[in-house]
Amino acid sequence: MRGLLTILFLLLTLVPARALVLDRDTVWRGELSFSEPVEVPAGVTLRVEPGSRIRFQGSGLTVLGRVHAREAEFSGAAWTGLVLRGVGVDSLLADCRVSGAATGVRVESGAPRLEGLTVENNRIGIELVRKTDATVSGCRLLRNSRVGLMLKDGATAGVVDCTFEANGRYGAYIYKSKPRRFAGNTFRDEKVALMLSHYGSDPVIEGNCLTGNDTGVMVDRAARPRLVGNEISGNRVGLYCYRRSDPQVAGNRIRDNEIGVLVAYSSYPVLHGNDLADNRLAIRLEYQSIAWERQKGEAARRQESGRGAFGSRPRQTVGESERRAAVREGFIDARDNWWGDEATRRLVDLGADGNPDFIHDGRDQATFEEGGQNWPLDRVRFAPWRGEPVPFKADAGGNP
Repeated sequence: MRGLLTILFLLLTLVPARALVLDRDTVWRGELSFSEPVEVPAGVTLRVEPGSRIRFQGSGLTVLGRVHAREAEFSGAAWTGLVLRGVGVDSLLADCRVSGAATGVRVESGAPRLEGLTVENNRIGIELVRKTDATVSGCRLLRNSRVGLMLKDGATAGVVDCTFEANGRYGAYIYKSKPRRFAGNTFRDEKVALMLSHYGSDPVIEGNCLTGNDTGVMVDRAARPRLVGNEISGNRVGLYCYRRSDPQVAGNRIRDNEIGVLVAYSSYPVLHGNDLADNRLAIRLEYQSIAWERQKGEAARRQESGRGAFGSRPRQTVGESERRAAVREGFIDARDNWWGDEATRRLVDLGADGNPDFIHDGRDQATFEEGGQNWPLDRVRFAPWRGEPVPFKADAGGNP
């Protein structure tokens, strides 16, 4: 163990500690209270031993050196949270509980490991920014008032085997980022379980389970992720494609939702090889028109170009060439999917030019009104379809 260890400890009672900058390797034990911000500078290691209870009053902890904490509790009143700034893989928070902060854990660049954390009742649970390559695994993000997990500003972090439940607005929000892995996560009881927004958010989202949410996955504003092998079931809306979003959607089980896939405002997802059976409505188009896109799409996007995540101003703009729809026909490509036994029998009777009752498109509603003008509603191209169920690949966590 390098250097002299400064041991701060107390059992049973709380002692206010007013250290600001730790100038040497330090160990925290027992119950400690801090009323001023604490900083771990570069070259210094802070170790928090199992069973420790660390409380902050209107302050927080910023680490630029190294931190190693296992089975500890971090909480406080009006406190800012834990900030890991540029720390490496030798920094670890494992099996800790973080609660009551503005942002429970904020990682700015670097590549720390966050393993088995319970992050609850914060405003933001975990925030990953500035191209951080952190690993977040086996964490529980519960009842954070705004969002459980936020990835933004080019974060490339891996997020695996985490549980998201009952967060205020979003379970996880990916904004202008491409996580290297986003797999094996479970979402339930969320308003929007997983949001992917803005050009540059094009990760592979694979093997996640999103059930019992208002909206399972929402893709917005020119985001182009690949959704592969996810279970998206029992939601009000399974997948919502909104404002020029073009996800590639393959091999997913999108079943038992009120609406399986909702498509709106110049979005052109490609849906191939999915299980879309037993939704009350498999696909619904709203305000979706290639004619509207050609005449008004660019102007509408220009008007919204100053808005970022949560209404903030984005740091950089994206040109119209990146956001413009590549599709030149008014069709949503939903070929080669499984629609269920009964639905397939109806398709056989109707044929490729029929109007199946589990799809709402321009065959059911010729036009919609927007801006005082009527626009033709696009159609769904559903033929050819699969004649048998789609094999479903288990996710990384072994769930069906």
